[in-house]
Amino acid sequence: MDFKKLPFWGQFAVVAVMAIALVAVAWMAYPNFSEMEKHNAASRAELESLQTEIRKGQAIEAKLPEFEKEIENLQLKLNDLLAILPTEPETGELLKWVKNLADQSNLDLKQFNPGALKPVEFYKEFPIAMDVEGDYHDLGVFFDRISKYSRIINVSGVVISALQGPHSIKSSFTATTFVYDDKPGAPQSGASQ
Repeated sequence: MDFKKLPFWGQFAVVAVMAIALVAVAWMAYPNFSEMEKHNAASRAELESLQTEIRKGQAIEAKLPEFEKEIENLQLKLNDLLAILPTEPETGELLKWVKNLADQSNLDLKQFNPGALKPVEFYKEFPIAMDVEGDYHDLGVFFDRISKYSRIINVSGVVISALQGPHSIKSSFTATTFVYDDKPGAPQSGASQ
């Protein structure tokens, strides 16, 4: 059947039926297209979010060797600081070192009396009362050697008095060393041995 040979009303009827069929198909398909468009928009938003996270992760991954190197440097600095400012008083080791130093300086160590730890900000002061006997010059050598120790030691309250006998002076003083407080604000205990 040839469309051009149909009468006008027949051609009109065929075009009208096709138009109605096309509108019916579009009307039935539109909700599915709308649903698919919403799903695509949600998928695109999720994809963009994931790509943003991937870019952030890649940026962090690129900086990872830099962070690892910084951690290594900070660990080395911490180890150096802990040598100067240990976490424990180490009284026994300190006594051996001071006794050896006094012997090398020709002094007699008469008293080594550790005091209680005193909390100050992020560290604790560890005072040690000492009495030594010897010569004035030897006391100066002793203090000089203390100043060269790897740990920080402050000497205060130096009292020097004259003696009769083999030693010309007796000196009493407080040597204060410092201990790192890794738990600031915690209850403080006395000196540990």
